[in-house]
Amino acid sequence: MNLLTKSLRILKSLQLKNGGILATPADGAYPYIYPRDSVIVTKAFNVSGLTKRSEKFYRFLNKNAKIEQYKEIFHRYTPNGLPAVTRKHQHDNTGLVLHGIYNTFLYNKNKEFLADTWALVKGCVASIEKNIKRGLIYTETSIHEFEKLEKSHEIWANCACCRGLYDAAEIAKVLNCKTEQKRWFSEAKQLHKNIKSKLFNKRSSLYMKNTKYKTATDISQLAPFYFNLDTNKTILKKTLAHIMKNLWYGETGGIRRFKKFEIARDWHWYSGGSGAWVAFTAWLAHFYKKINDKKNAKLCESWIEKTATRTSGLLPEHVTIKEEFDEWEEHEIEFNKRILNGMRRAEKLNKTFKKKYNEDLIYWATPLGWAHAEYVLLKKKK
Repeated sequence: MNLLTKSLRILKSLQLKNGGILATPADGAYPYIYPRDSVIVTKAFNVSGLTKRSEKFYRFLNKNAKIEQYKEIFHRYTPNGLPAVTRKHQHDNTGLVLHGIYNTFLYNKNKEFLADTWALVKGCVASIEKNIKRGLIYTETSIHEFEKLEKSHEIWANCACCRGLYDAAEIAKVLNCKTEQKRWFSEAKQLHKNIKSKLFNKRSSLYMKNTKYKTATDISQLAPFYFNLDTNKTILKKTLAHIMKNLWYGETGGIRRFKKFEIARDWHWYSGGSGAWVAFTAWLAHFYKKINDKKNAKLCESWIEKTATRTSGLLPEHVTIKEEFDEWEEHEIEFNKRILNGMRRAEKLNKTFKKKYNEDLIYWATPLGWAHAEYVLLKKKK
C-alpha cells in the first residue's frame, strides 16, 4: 500500500461516528478533536472526493461549538463534543473553520450545507471582528499553542482569520446575503492590507512571526503563502531560504517549528524532543514545487516518505533523536495520561526500529492526522 492510500485510510479511521475527527488515535498523545487539525483533514478529504466526511465534521462542530455562548472556537474538544480547554483565545481556529466550510463547498457545491452552517459562520465572523485590535487580530496563542511566543499580533492567526473573512464573504455571496458579503469582504481586505504593512519586515523582506519577536525564525512565516494571501515568488523564495537555513534539523532531516531555546527556554515546550515536524516539512515540499525548486522539493518529500517506511506508514507529529527525547523527559514538569500514552508509543517504536534500522530515533504522536493530511494535500494539489 502506498503512503497516499495509507494516509487516507488513517484519516478515515480518526473520524468518529458523530463526525468529530481525533488528532491521534484515542490511545495516542492527542486523543481530542483539535479544530485546526480537523479543518486540514477535511481539506484532504475534499481534494480526495470525500466531502460527505467533511460535511459530517462541520455539522458536528455546528452542534457542539456553541459559538453564540462561548464567542470563539476552542482549541480542542472531547470526543463527545465538550470543550477541553487549556488555552482560550486562540483565534486561528475560528478563521480556519470558516476557511474549511467554504473549502468544502468548493468541492460539494451544496448550498444546503452552507445554509445549515450559516449560524456558525456568522458566529465565527463576529468573534473575529471582536478581536481585531489596532487593525490586526490579537491572539493569546496560535499555531504552536505557546503564550510566551505568540501572545500578540501574530502572523498565523492573522492570516487564518483574514482567509476566513474572505471565505465567509464568499459564503454570504452564495447565500445571497449581500449586506454581510460587502461588510466581511471589506473587513478581510483591510486586515489583509494591515498584515502586509504591519507584519512585514521591510529590512529583511520577510514576514514576521509577530510584532513582539520581529526577527525570530518560525515556520509560520509561511502563513501568508499557506492561506494564499501573498503569491510573490521572490518573497516566497527568500522565506524558504531563510527557514531552511535556520530550521532544518540536521540530526534527522526535516524542518523544525522554531529555533530551539531562542524564545522557549525550557524543555516543557518540546514534548517528545524538539525534532523535525512532518506537516511543516510537507509545507516546504509544496512551496519548493511552487518556485520550481525540484531538488529541495524532493529532499523534503523524500524525508517524509523515508519516515513513513520506518513507521509502517504511520506518520508522526515530529521525529527527534533519542538523546533529545531523554533530555525532555528528564526536565518535563507535567505528565498526564495522554503524555504518558505518547511516551509509551514512542518508546515502543524506538525499540522496534532501532533494532530494524539501527537508528535511535523517536517518532512522537504516531499517527498524527495533520501530518497525513498535509501529505495528501502535497500529493493531490497542484
